[in-house]
Amino acid sequence: MVNSVKRVHAVFMITVFFLLIFLPIVLSSGTVSAQSTGYTIDKVDHSIEVMYSGQVVVQDTIHVSGQVTDGFMIGLPAPYSADVLNVVAYDSNNVYQVNLGVQLGDQNGFYGAEVNFNGNSPSVFTVAFVLSNSLITDQTSGNYTLDFPAYPSLTQNVGSVNVTLTLPAIPTAITIAKNDGTVSGTSYTAQNLAAYTYSVGSAAFQISQGAIELTTIDNLNRQITLDPTGKVSVSDSYHMTDNATSPMSSFALDVPNTATNIVIKDGFGRTLSTQTISNGDIIQANATLATSLANGESMFLIAYYNLPSATIQGSQYTLNNFKLFPDFNYYVEEATITFNPPEGATILTPQLSALDSSSTVTRSTFQDSLTITRDSISYVDYSTPTSTTIQFSYNYNTIWSSFRPTFWGALLGGGLCIAAVFYNRRKPNEKAPIKAKTEKLTQKARSSTSLQQIDEFEPVTGQAITSEILREFTDAYEEKKQLNAEIKAMDARAQKGKIPRRQYKVQRKAIEIRLETLERNINKIKDKLRTSSSYSDLVKQLDSAEEDLSDAEQNIKKLESGQSTGEISLETYKKNIGDAQKRRDKAETTINGILLRLREKTH
Repeated sequence: MVNSVKRVHAVFMITVFFLLIFLPIVLSSGTVSAQSTGYTIDKVDHSIEVMYSGQVVVQDTIHVSGQVTDGFMIGLPAPYSADVLNVVAYDSNNVYQVNLGVQLGDQNGFYGAEVNFNGNSPSVFTVAFVLSNSLITDQTSGNYTLDFPAYPSLTQNVGSVNVTLTLPAIPTAITIAKNDGTVSGTSYTAQNLAAYTYSVGSAAFQISQGAIELTTIDNLNRQITLDPTGKVSVSDSYHMTDNATSPMSSFALDVPNTATNIVIKDGFGRTLSTQTISNGDIIQANATLATSLANGESMFLIAYYNLPSATIQGSQYTLNNFKLFPDFNYYVEEATITFNPPEGATILTPQLSALDSSSTVTRSTFQDSLTITRDSISYVDYSTPTSTTIQFSYNYNTIWSSFRPTFWGALLGGGLCIAAVFYNRRKPNEKAPIKAKTEKLTQKARSSTSLQQIDEFEPVTGQAITSEILREFTDAYEEKKQLNAEIKAMDARAQKGKIPRRQYKVQRKAIEIRLETLERNINKIKDKLRTSSSYSDLVKQLDSAEEDLSDAEQNIKKLESGQSTGEISLETYKKNIGDAQKRRDKAETTINGILLRLREKTH
């Protein structure tokens, strides 16, 4: 009995001994594991917003307790990876770097994004995913279906989630189906959302026709021109393609709320009927198209307007906190913003040393210009605290405003003086008049000779270029671009068998005949412009851009043909197609900019 008690006592003492040894280790390891994250997610505001052009913004505003370290992970269900256009992370003061396509923790089936806070530790921050408009389906008559991530996908549990679906207009009916049930409204909540939640939602809703225009806007060319008085004139040229099943009859362009004298024109220079509505930081200019746009067809829309003038202090002109682009409720794939100060101006800010690779300052003999390029533009960028404004200033002496009139006046005066000298040297000695009638005839002849001599010695500067000639050129060029776009769309439909072969040949032949006529007219006017000192450089730039565009399009065709036939590997195709497309887009942007400058001369 005693031995048994001793054995129990020994076992008990050994157990206590091992507990004293290993319990601190276990507790310590548990503490390290908890501190490895250093924060908890209290709440997430999960917002899904459909833009006017149909793209979808999934925006998660995350509230945390504790210290957020670098490498914060957030994601979407993997099927959405093909629709990701852009991802932006920011808080009230900073925009943060985001690494895309990473694995979400140790889980598969997600498209992950990793936010680098660069040493900061925000308690509230936002991650916005911009997704393509292929997630929304037009059922016609204002009925749509939308596929979207119903909840955020995070690596930790979330205390509560508030979900809101926002549409361009209030829906007359809406039903949202998701894994945990169906709701008839635009908002719902969840408590204690599990980590790595994989949830896909589907919304069926009805909205007023025209509230959503499924559109791809591949290019925006924004020209900001300042005259010698500091007046600011802007032209925004959009190239867009209709993605909807029903024809597009109107489109609402967004301009700053300080814009005045708003005029919308199409690519042919036709002024469109426009209704403007002030909406917060923007004015929506809804333009009725001259002809409806069918699915797959493209067009140009150009908004002309004025903005508040530059402030002037001595010889320095300044645009303070100038917004590079308005609060767009649509998505723009690529934007080019060009500041054109008056002739003779020298740009002071931004300085060359402060510019990144997306910005360039061009200095010519008489004029400086600043060009900025941006990709993936939407209202998300406008919401961030940085990178959407610029301090633009330049030095300008008003004497430059009289430079050209003075130059041409002096040139003409010099020519007249030279003609007068030659005339005096060649003038015969006059004799006494014989008869009054003979004297009158002699004076008339001398007058005629004098005029002829002046004409002979007046400098020749080429044929005068009128606004009518410029308008004829730009209209013809825009029509040529439109017809080329129609041919491409027609070729695509023919390849898919959506148009009868005979009809395709007849329509294509008619367009080609019209293009030949336009090309002849364009070349004739080009020859006139080449002889003009004011436009010869622009024509050279236009010829160079046209050559680059032709080469780029040929390279794209070769790459696509080689990839389809197997002559070019997929890796080689992906490596080269992007460069060719960028070269094509750059050439098109240059051409659009030249056309806009020529069209401005017609006003």
